[in-house]
Amino acid sequence: MKLPSCLSGQTKARPALDVLALWILFCSWCSLSGWALSLFGALNPWGYSIAFLGSIGGLAIFGRPLLFSEGKPFFGRGRILHFRRLLPKIWLALTILVFIGGLLYHPVNYDHLTYRFPRILFWSWEQRWHWIPSYANRMNYSGTGFEWMMMPQFVFLQTDRFFFLINFVSFLLLPGLVFSVFRHLGISPRVSWWWMWVLSCGYCYILQAAGAGNDSFAAVYLLACLHYTLKAKDVFSSRHLVLSLLAVGLLTGAKASNLPLVLPWLTAVFFNRRHLFAPCKPALLASSLILTAVVSFLPIALLNIYFTGSFSGDPHNSSKLKLSNPISGIAGNSIQIAVANLSLPIWHKPVSWDGLIPSLIKEELKLDYPRLETTTGEMQLEEDAGIGLGVAVAAAYMIFLRLTASLTRSHGAIPRNRPAVWIAAAGFIALLVYMSKMGSESASRLIAAYYPLLIVGILLIASLDGAVIRSVLCKIIASLVMFSALPLVVLNPSRPLFPVNLVLNCLSHSGVSSDLIQRSRDVYDTYATRYDDFHDLRVDIPDTEKTIGFVHLGDDPEVSLWLPFGSRKVIDLTPGQTLAELQALHIHFIIVDNTVLTEIHHITIDDLLNPWSATIVTQKYLTIKIHRGPELWYLIRCP
Repeated sequence: MKLPSCLSGQTKARPALDVLALWILFCSWCSLSGWALSLFGALNPWGYSIAFLGSIGGLAIFGRPLLFSEGKPFFGRGRILHFRRLLPKIWLALTILVFIGGLLYHPVNYDHLTYRFPRILFWSWEQRWHWIPSYANRMNYSGTGFEWMMMPQFVFLQTDRFFFLINFVSFLLLPGLVFSVFRHLGISPRVSWWWMWVLSCGYCYILQAAGAGNDSFAAVYLLACLHYTLKAKDVFSSRHLVLSLLAVGLLTGAKASNLPLVLPWLTAVFFNRRHLFAPCKPALLASSLILTAVVSFLPIALLNIYFTGSFSGDPHNSSKLKLSNPISGIAGNSIQIAVANLSLPIWHKPVSWDGLIPSLIKEELKLDYPRLETTTGEMQLEEDAGIGLGVAVAAAYMIFLRLTASLTRSHGAIPRNRPAVWIAAAGFIALLVYMSKMGSESASRLIAAYYPLLIVGILLIASLDGAVIRSVLCKIIASLVMFSALPLVVLNPSRPLFPVNLVLNCLSHSGVSSDLIQRSRDVYDTYATRYDDFHDLRVDIPDTEKTIGFVHLGDDPEVSLWLPFGSRKVIDLTPGQTLAELQALHIHFIIVDNTVLTEIHHITIDDLLNPWSATIVTQKYLTIKIHRGPELWYLIRCP
């Protein structure tokens, strides 16, 4: 029996380069080459050069079927982009500002400086992945997907200035992917077009687009694996299964918290199994599964089991992230996500939502969810921002339109796509699984990859026809939602796009509260120096010292101590180590946090100096975090 043209692969359109496929293959290459070169101790320019040349050869032989799609790719259609309209223009303007911010500043995301970039520095020093003896345990047990993408850049350029490009490229792919997946899930073209711009301006996506956070870029992996899975029913080709497998592997490799999102992908695979597996030969399927396993969370999970006995790497729950009570987890995470996504983008002071939670419930939650946080700062930042109030209002407006259409009995609804309902339901179940197990204070940004499916669920419930998007009110709401991200992009303390000191000086002479001005100065000054917090201590260390010690809490931005990169290594120490051990490690200069001595080990600096026969070279008060305030740090010298 002759297959229809959509299944036989017969198409009159010329094959076009699929940029999304190129990105998925590049991300996969980064993870594959990182693990492979580690086996040979070759995380260096020569190793990566050979790996790159090998990949070029592989693409020349096998790449064409994967890299070229039938017809124009989803992001290449002018009728979708419509840059003559207002929403794409707003998105383009915001994208340009985001790119400028990324070019002007080093990434100062706190997690990036405390464990993600330092683990790159350790691996580069040893030229291989290895278990790092450090109090920052996240260096070892966290997903490595983002780090393997940073590694080639650092090996060749010896800087982190361009790490933001990983998130920025993902941000560029986001609108087209939203449109494609929403359309395949039965959302009307106009509604999908409206949401491709609105959702892309969610605060977590736009704030991380110029930084080194590793939350929002995983949304592209989720949408990509769904895109290729759902598109398989349109074109009979094995490339969709291969790319879908790689994308879902990368999704889990980015963060372990994304593991539940495999469920909606499996649901989509089930409904499209005939189109996915029929054209794929067993050998291709087996090799794709192996590659998927390598780029996924599996390698680091196996290493965590080997070194700690637990796939999470934290068998004793020292981080207090694992929850034992699912009900408390769902309740606590629901409160935390709601608080983060209903807060104003900018406010003149921190806001506590504790008053809205009954004291009995709050006390019970604190026992089961010790890291629960219900206070929001003055501004949405990339370290804690969720999808944001703007997108939440837009989603609520969709429900309002549905209710209005029902009351007026207007013809504003479209039939629901049954597989799409199951996929959206699986996404909601995946979120419940996350909330029942994970107890982080940063839940709103950790679920960045979950938000698209939650929006899909709302749109499927609303099931609106595209005609509703034509209303003036719809256009106004979309514009306001997107414009609400503008002050966050411009005023972002990590990457301010305005003359901070000049503006604050002008405000101080215009009657603005002096407390607010001083608070603003402290925030911007702290972020401005965060990348090199320990400069005043580091300058007193001779260039000839190749190894320095670090006595700290395990949550401090140690990148500053590695500068200039490649010149020295930083080793964590404890007060209990002996002078002979320090001499065996060739350590003569040590940075010491006085808080660790007094609050953790209950000793004074003299109690540390005497057994090490050390002397104080410099002591400084440094503000590492605003809420911790100035803290005393020492640079000491041992014989």
